[in-house]
Amino acid sequence: MNRAKKWLIGLGVAALTFVVVAAAGLLLMLRTVAAGPDEWSTTVRLGPFERSLSVPALIRAGTHPLGMWLLDGRRLRTSAGVVQWQAYSDGQTLYGRCEPCVLKLPALGETAVSLPRAAWTIKRNGQSEFRGTLALGRDEQAVRGAWRGQLSGSALALQVHLQRAPIASYYALFGTDIPELQQARIEGEASVQLRTSLPSGAWQLRPQVEGFQVHGLGTEALVGAGAPRACAAPKGAAGWGRWLPLAVLSAEDQRFHEHGGYDLAEINAAWQRNQRDDAPTRGASTLTQQLAKLVYTGDDRTHVRKLRELLYAVEMERTLGKARILQLYLSLAPWGEGRCGGEAPAQRYLGKPAAELTPIEASWLASLLRSPDAQVRHWRRTGEIDRKRVALVLDGLRPVPPAVRRIQLQRLPQWQPAWRPASGASIEP
Repeated sequence: MNRAKKWLIGLGVAALTFVVVAAAGLLLMLRTVAAGPDEWSTTVRLGPFERSLSVPALIRAGTHPLGMWLLDGRRLRTSAGVVQWQAYSDGQTLYGRCEPCVLKLPALGETAVSLPRAAWTIKRNGQSEFRGTLALGRDEQAVRGAWRGQLSGSALALQVHLQRAPIASYYALFGTDIPELQQARIEGEASVQLRTSLPSGAWQLRPQVEGFQVHGLGTEALVGAGAPRACAAPKGAAGWGRWLPLAVLSAEDQRFHEHGGYDLAEINAAWQRNQRDDAPTRGASTLTQQLAKLVYTGDDRTHVRKLRELLYAVEMERTLGKARILQLYLSLAPWGEGRCGGEAPAQRYLGKPAAELTPIEASWLASLLRSPDAQVRHWRRTGEIDRKRVALVLDGLRPVPPAVRRIQLQRLPQWQPAWRPASGASIEP
């Protein structure tokens, strides 16, 4: 009996000692990873308590051999999905995988990007340098690459290089979200350079594309298609004239004759500008992409729509050519108040056919395309127009001699649309 009692007492002391040691170890660990002033941190809840922990310290702990041993075989729930961790036998490499992986990237639209699979390795070199590999997608269609990172107290600077792969493999990452993939034949290759900094999320993306061609979407049907009745020009209309096509290209796509349906330089510039909180949103769609949106994809703000739009735009460049694309856009573009095509707003807003527009009149109509309903409402209510925007369109008219553009810009401050409201009144439709 005494022996049993002594055994129970010993067991209780051992258990108490273990609890004390574990608690002390936990407190020591929390102190080790506690966030300092101005350090990148995350808040962790432990029962009723909350602690602000250093993210750089957690990264270093997780990539230490002991930390990798503790993570080995673990499944952790994250904002991107459930991540499975595995420590390699070399004691230096940590492997992570999630299936699927869900990423929220505001620059790519309002909806989250869901990848079927993402896998990566992490290897630490010293206290601040990291490197590894990356694979997006499954099996032989996976897009592979490498990455390296530099860790400081306030940020993790990452450089990612996705190796050259078929463009079809990049599209395959989005699977059934893009129905056109069942019929489209996609040619060409692409690679991607990405620089980003966490936690700010600032990033630079440099895609390189070669030989991008699309077949099988049926856009050749637009070669002889007429405009819908709602957008059709009246009988006897004399075409677009000289100035409206030039003004639309100036307003919407100054590099129209230089690209193959997409403009990587403009896309990069837009991505960078749109990351600034104080900058107005800048679009990067070419005129061909805008036509694809009008005819095929609609205008929902998602990455899937942009990827679908790109497929149609690339094929239309091949099947239609520049002249037909511009003609179709001028026939279908929305110009406010439910009007579409360039002839209707010329007649309604300026009282003349599109073929007779002056450079200033054409530039004003083209300036409305960015937000036609809002701008037309403002003009009808106040009689005011966005002269700064009109001046930009005038200044971008090509090929027009500089002297001609200069004369038009000098006339702009006194110019008003022919149908302007009387003082204190508004123009009604």
